[in-house]
Amino acid sequence: MQFSELLILFIFAGVIWYWLDGVRTKELASHAGRDACKQANVDFLDDTVALMRVRIKRDKEGRILINRFYQFEFSSDGSCRYEGKVEMLGKRLMNLFLDVHRFPPEVF
Repeated sequence: MQFSELLILFIFAGVIWYWLDGVRTKELASHAGRDACKQANVDFLDDTVALMRVRIKRDKEGRILINRFYQFEFSSDGSCRYEGKVEMLGKRLMNLFLDVHRFPPEVF
């Protein structure tokens, strides 16, 4: 096998790994958003998160990991959509934010 064939094979394997890693991280981000919405007693809309930004970042131990930012929407009363954000570093949840929203009617 020539060097160029090996290089193409490694690039192809890297693309497949990146894609599979992204799918798994998106599932984890979706679960985190769904759980946060459940705890806040709001509805997680569209049952998905959308990838907004990707970058490379080091964790506290100095390892280089992929840092992904996701966005999702939720509703507290069924009439307005609000935005939530999830930050994942590797497979670890780093931050989760829910926009300021109305309290659901049953809270009062």
